[in-house]
Amino acid sequence: MGSLSDITMATALNAWKDGVQRVRKAPAILIGAFAITVFSTLPMAFVLHTSIATHLGNSMAAVEAVEGFNLDWWQEFSTQTSSLSETFSPSIIGFAATLNNLSNILDGQRETPAITWALGINFLIWTFLFGGIIDRYARQHATKASGFFTASGVFFFRFLRLAVISLGVYWFLFSLVHGWIFNNWYSWATHEVTVERTAFFWRLIMYVIFGTLLIIANIVFDYAKIRAVVEDRRSMLGALLSAIRFIVRHPGPIIRLYLLNGAIFVCLILLWSIIAPGAKDVNLTMWLGLIAAQMYVLARLFVKLLFVASQTSLFQASLAHAHYTAKPVAKWPESPAVTAIDNR
Repeated sequence: MGSLSDITMATALNAWKDGVQRVRKAPAILIGAFAITVFSTLPMAFVLHTSIATHLGNSMAAVEAVEGFNLDWWQEFSTQTSSLSETFSPSIIGFAATLNNLSNILDGQRETPAITWALGINFLIWTFLFGGIIDRYARQHATKASGFFTASGVFFFRFLRLAVISLGVYWFLFSLVHGWIFNNWYSWATHEVTVERTAFFWRLIMYVIFGTLLIIANIVFDYAKIRAVVEDRRSMLGALLSAIRFIVRHPGPIIRLYLLNGAIFVCLILLWSIIAPGAKDVNLTMWLGLIAAQMYVLARLFVKLLFVASQTSLFQASLAHAHYTAKPVAKWPESPAVTAIDNR
């Protein structure tokens, strides 16, 4: 017999493989998520396009902008605009945008009001979609558009209640814990340090600690959503407590599965760092860069859905949901656990 570590690794790997198959067999979800991502950015892109066109006008800078990269004009535009246009800076170019986003998260930087509104709308869209996505991956068969959006509607308001709790947790982490770690603790740990390398390592350790706290919160709320959908739970507090119990009882497979998915995400980012287009790419290279950027977005969405599908698979396999009885309801959607029992 294999060791406990081998068993938990095999469990996580099986869940990951099954998650890949669940995402692959539901291409409409991936295509729909990509379409929503693209179309949700079009209004902001139009506003930014209008602002740039107005600022350039018929000037020589406009000609230079068409022919290639003009840093002087870009810096002038960035300093003379506000709101959404403030985000149009060199940090959005290629891989720099990825690093900038990661840095903003770990450093607790606040976004501009325009981006905050955009993130809020995006959050509501995904909160609505997650119910249907988890339901589809849990059932492992087509539910058609009517079934998908019915499940999304049923769990939308439940997930909004869960979101209130999650926002409170993330507010606590970013407003209080982040300040204590990076202001109080970091200042105490480095106040007599004279070597820059030592200060860097202290900050790196704190990034790891804070990132781990964010990952733990993310795992808890992920499994709370999964339990809510699979078991058709109405109490989000109950789903949250049940998720914590599930994580405590199955830490090995859960951690290994998250690390496996995380490794795929890191490999994707590293690949993007190699192929990401630069600011001076024009003409055909520019269009190839645009296509590469959209493929990167599609790949990131695949990984995001893989997290959901593989975690759902692990949860169902761990609690043997084909034989797990959840109280059925009289109207659609019945829980995936009930569907699994009916199809035995």
